[in-house]
Amino acid sequence: MPLFLSVGANIEVETIAEKAFEVDGAALITSFNLFGVTINLSETIVVQWVVMLLLATLFFILGRNLKVIPTTRRQILAELIVGFFNGSVLETMGAKYAKYVCYIAALFFFSLLSSLMGLLGMRPPTADLSMLASWGLLTFFLVIYNKFKTGGFKGFLKSFAEPVPFMLPFNIIGEIANPLSQTLRHFGNIMGGFVIMGLIQYALSGIAFGIFQVGVPAVLSLYFDLFASTIQAYVFTLLTMAYVSMADCSSD
Repeated sequence: MPLFLSVGANIEVETIAEKAFEVDGAALITSFNLFGVTINLSETIVVQWVVMLLLATLFFILGRNLKVIPTTRRQILAELIVGFFNGSVLETMGAKYAKYVCYIAALFFFSLLSSLMGLLGMRPPTADLSMLASWGLLTFFLVIYNKFKTGGFKGFLKSFAEPVPFMLPFNIIGEIANPLSQTLRHFGNIMGGFVIMGLIQYALSGIAFGIFQVGVPAVLSLYFDLFASTIQAYVFTLLTMAYVSMADCSSD
C-alpha cells in the first residue's frame, strides 16, 4: 500500500477486505475420538440429520390413520406421492423393479429437502461433493449388483464386451463415468446456485435501499433454490433408475 495514504484510508481498505466474499467448505462443528479414530462432525452431517428429522416428521404425519377410502387432503396427498413414484419406477424400470420405489422416493426427497435447506439459512448438504459422491457410489454398486443378479458372473463379464469385444475398455470407462457424471452434475448445479446467490447478496450489501437486498435475492431464489433443486433431485433419481434398469443382463 502506498505510504501517502491516510490512516482513514487504511481503515477503509481493511474494512473492505474483511467483507470480501469467500466460498469455503462445510464448517467443522466439533470432533471427537471413538476407539482411537478421530470423528469430524461437519455442518453437512448436522444438516443431514435435520433433513432426516424433517422428513421423518412429514411422512409420519402423512402416513398415520390411513383409510381404505381417503377422506382427508392429507391422505390424498400421500396417495398422490406414492402413485407418482410407483408410476415412475414402473415406466422407467419395469414391474420387476417395484421394490426400488421406496429407495427412489427417499433419494428424491432427501436430495430435494437437502438442497432447500439454504432457504432456512443453512448450508445445503448437496453443496458438499462428498455427500453426493456417496450417492453416486450407491448407484454404481446397485448397477454392479443388478448385473450379477440378472446375468450371473458370466453375464456380468459378457456385458462389458457388448456389442463387440472391441468395446471392452469403453464399457469399463462408461461404468465409472456414469455415476461420476451423475454426481458432478448435481453438485455443480447446487454449488453453482449457492455461490451465485452469495455473490448477489454480497453485491447488494452496499446498496442503501433495503428492498433490493431482500427482493432481488427472493425472486432469484425461486430459480436457484426451488426450481433448480427440484430439477436436480428428479434428474438424479431418473438417472439412477435408468442406470440400474439398463444393467439387467437377463435378456442376454
